[in-house]
Amino acid sequence: MPPPDENTAVDPTGAAWVVWLVIVGPGLLFATLMCVRRVGPGELVLVVRRGEVVRVRRNGFVARWPGLERFEPVTTDPRVVPLVIRSRTSDGVDVVALADLTVQVRDVEPGAAYVPPAQAARLAEDTVARAVEQLEVESLVDDLEALETQWPRQLTRQLPVGTAATALAVTEVEARLTGNPG
Repeated sequence: MPPPDENTAVDPTGAAWVVWLVIVGPGLLFATLMCVRRVGPGELVLVVRRGEVVRVRRNGFVARWPGLERFEPVTTDPRVVPLVIRSRTSDGVDVVALADLTVQVRDVEPGAAYVPPAQAARLAEDTVARAVEQLEVESLVDDLEALETQWPRQLTRQLPVGTAATALAVTEVEARLTGNPG
């Protein structure tokens, strides 16, 4: 009988299962854990590919393709985002305003563009800054208070369907009333 070819040799110890158990098994387990996520209570998990929402889950498990897609967990409870707005009034006074934006995600449709929370904050900051630019410093606080009821509707129109700005309140306004020394 001729000696066995080295390419067709059988593992004489029968230890091939060890390779599967020690090397391949943990790799498959790790890949599975990285590609599947459990949806927690009070959140939506969005699967985003190239800036577009491809899947949405409200409960259970959701899967993704590693490298192509990513998970974006979003709370469905109202979330308060602090804002800092720097602007200049129509009469040339520099103003720093602090505000609170309340955003709530109710639902997201697959195919919608993914809007990160930072973009919603930027939209709100720009809205308040544009309003400050139209006002004079002497009536700034009263005029901003009057505009607070209009801003949530205006912001909600700019956000994706299912996401709503429920409140935008200016909490503090600081105006620089002195000139630059020097």
